[in-house]
Amino acid sequence: MSSLHPTSRWLRRLAPIGAFLFVVACGDAHTFKLSPGDWEPTDQRGSLSDLNGALVELARVSSRCNVDARDSLLALVGSHMEFAGEDVTGMKSPCAGGPEVRVDIDLGGNHILYDFSKVSEGGRFPDAEFEGFVITDMYHSVSDIRAVAVDRNMSTMLIPNRAVSFDAHSVSINLAGIRFDPSSFVKLDLVFESEPDESSR
Repeated sequence: MSSLHPTSRWLRRLAPIGAFLFVVACGDAHTFKLSPGDWEPTDQRGSLSDLNGALVELARVSSRCNVDARDSLLALVGSHMEFAGEDVTGMKSPCAGGPEVRVDIDLGGNHILYDFSKVSEGGRFPDAEFEGFVITDMYHSVSDIRAVAVDRNMSTMLIPNRAVSFDAHSVSINLAGIRFDPSSFVKLDLVFESEPDESSR
């Protein structure tokens, strides 16, 4: 699978700019209301071999309109639901007409789960060059991502390989034109440059 990142100018702006992050986190005890200055990553930069312990940003991104805007949430990856559906629902698409989707997004050490079981009814993401979610390791504290793949045995949505892209510190899923309903589920498997020791699992 290619490691090419989406080429639209909106996605080229996805590098985190700490002073301008707007954190939207309401109601869920497991979605942490943090700004980058609230966490000291200096002794962990590049040391983590999976996502556990990393501060990550979830951004809702669309290329359909000429605005430099996105809603985002921050969370520390651990043994909980990082981005609960009620919070993700509140993330508005930067462009008019994008659906509000109650999707739980859970991050394990080496995977990302998108669980649509809480949506009230089926829907469809708008057609666009990119319409979806981007997850970024804010402090580059995790070893570089080397591969991302859709787990076809676990996933129920027909996500083409080209819809998933990544760079060393972020993973994007492009859901443009994709239909969803309460049975929809996607699991992405991640491979890092440095894998955890067996003794730490």
